[in-house]
Amino acid sequence: MTGDYTKVYKKGKDPKSMVTISYAGEAPYNEKEALALSALGEVATIKVIEKLREDESGIYGGGARGGMNKIPYSSYNFSISFPCGPENAEKLTKSAVAELQKLIDNGPEQKDLDKYKEAEYNDNKTDLKDNMFWMSGIARNQLDGSDKYDILNYQDKVKALTVKDLQDVAKKYLTKGRIVAMLMPEDGWENAKKQKLKELLL
Repeated sequence: MTGDYTKVYKKGKDPKSMVTISYAGEAPYNEKEALALSALGEVATIKVIEKLREDESGIYGGGARGGMNKIPYSSYNFSISFPCGPENAEKLTKSAVAELQKLIDNGPEQKDLDKYKEAEYNDNKTDLKDNMFWMSGIARNQLDGSDKYDILNYQDKVKALTVKDLQDVAKKYLTKGRIVAMLMPEDGWENAKKQKLKELLL
């Protein structure tokens, strides 16, 4: 797919919206890029929360995620999602896209990459004590043919990630084919909101 697309869906009367900004497509699987995209999602989550919630007081949650898949075919994916008031949806979407553009142009800040690495290291230490984590890892290795020692080498691979690695995948995968989907309330939601407020005041 080429070009960027925006689609607005109108459903319900409650004054709330959900925005998803996504990039996806086919691409040869690359282990290093897969990890870098995943890390970029975590770093982008930090920036989205800082900008949209703390600076603009526009959201109460949200985040980003990215990665690559081997099956059913080699592909990449990256998305940012957040709930917000419908009156702020367009403004906050522009802010989120602007934060992504900063990651493309300049790469993430080292401090944000370090936060990701510390969190991954701590989570992995806990996961390694969990039988289900080992079972899912073994099952994945059998399914996609990945290296069975990946689990043991994960921390070293995370440690080796650099700011440039994350910027490289941002430039490669987040500069085309953007799809913005907005879930908005049906027309007339402003009047419904005013009526609910009036009822509460009576």
